[in-house]
Amino acid sequence: MSFDWREYIKLSEELILRKEEACLRSAVSRSYYGVFCIARNKLRYRSYSGSDVHRKVIETYENSRDIIQKKIGKNLNELRKARNNADYDNSIEIKKDEAERMLVLSKQVLKSMESL
Repeated sequence: MSFDWREYIKLSEELILRKEEACLRSAVSRSYYGVFCIARNKLRYRSYSGSDVHRKVIETYENSRDIIQKKIGKNLNELRKARNNADYDNSIEIKKDEAERMLVLSKQVLKSMESL
């Protein structure tokens, strides 16, 4: 049985309900990874283990001729930047509205991918 990456998006919803910044940072991270892994798998990059997998997946979508896929790539890129801030930058504060915005964006990406 394989893991359902949408569970990360559900977890993000739960984490946002808490007030601690660690939970909000984790919510941003899970929002990204939930849709990133689905996007990666749709491209059949599941077994690709290169360190550039995030860039490769995002650029593949961004460079598509399909307008929906281009939008997916743009949104994945925005989610990745927010995830990098949440996971690595301790000099900025991650607030609830940012975590909520990334959750909404991840759900938009998920919906777009389901239409492909």
